[in-house]
Amino acid sequence: MIRRLIPLAAALAAPADAQQAPAVPVLPSVEPAKLPFSVQFDMLSKITGRTYRIYVAKPITPPPKTGWPVVYVLDADVTFATVASQNVLRMASGQPAAIIVGIGYPQALASTKLRLFDLTPSAPLPGLGTTPGAKPEDFGGAARFHRFMTEELRPQLAALAPIDPANQSLIGYSLGGLFALGVLFDHPDAYRTVVAGSPSIWWNNRELLQKEAAFAAAVRAGKVSTRLLITSGAWEQDPNAPDLPSDPAKRAVQLKEMNDAQMVDNARALAGRLGALKGAAGYRARYVLFAEETHLTGIPAAASRGLAFAFAP
Repeated sequence: MIRRLIPLAAALAAPADAQQAPAVPVLPSVEPAKLPFSVQFDMLSKITGRTYRIYVAKPITPPPKTGWPVVYVLDADVTFATVASQNVLRMASGQPAAIIVGIGYPQALASTKLRLFDLTPSAPLPGLGTTPGAKPEDFGGAARFHRFMTEELRPQLAALAPIDPANQSLIGYSLGGLFALGVLFDHPDAYRTVVAGSPSIWWNNRELLQKEAAFAAAVRAGKVSTRLLITSGAWEQDPNAPDLPSDPAKRAVQLKEMNDAQMVDNARALAGRLGALKGAAGYRARYVLFAEETHLTGIPAAASRGLAFAFAP
């Protein structure tokens, strides 16, 4: 105890100027962080009645003769930075680049609810609700959101820079992946490349798959040349995944949800069926399973891989 008191006594006996708190360094003025070569603006859609925050990253090199390829990224409040940064690395290394367009919301913290309407094709069936407090009218706006992207957003981008209408890509994740697959099935000519990361194929008892047969017939008839990439994270369907709660009751609930969703099995099976189809030149469907990735950590993996896939031969 005496030894512990000695430093305290020494401090009390020290001169007053020695007891002064160290000077706090003066911080420079700060401002919001900015991504290189990127801008943003808010856009009101007459079709959906909503305002979207649009992020745009444009290469600084001269555009190709056909115009810039465009890569659209959904849930941009959390995905745009990854894709835009990868695009900068492509420019820095002399590889072909694209205009990256992210669609998000001015109220980033409200995006979890707002996306439910824009990315789902229908309201959840009774007993299959996904968000506490959500109402049926909070879902089912995917068709209108697609119209916003093609009828309103695309012309706006064409006014900003020369773009290649034949080389457009769409990257979506989770419900965004469900949306991307829905667009592919309903409008296979809308995008040259579609990336569906960990798609929520389970939605409404896998109602998306009701459109698969018609799409497959169009592929066999040589009417589809879209390139498709579907991804999953291995831990999304692993009972030993590290993000599962340790509490037995909560763990049991999430294990049931995991078993019902079948995130890996559904994605791999769909990619396998579509990949086996023989279609027009350019058509392909590929599946990638990311090792040791959860549903959340798979987001940047799918976004980064998706951009690379958009430029693959």
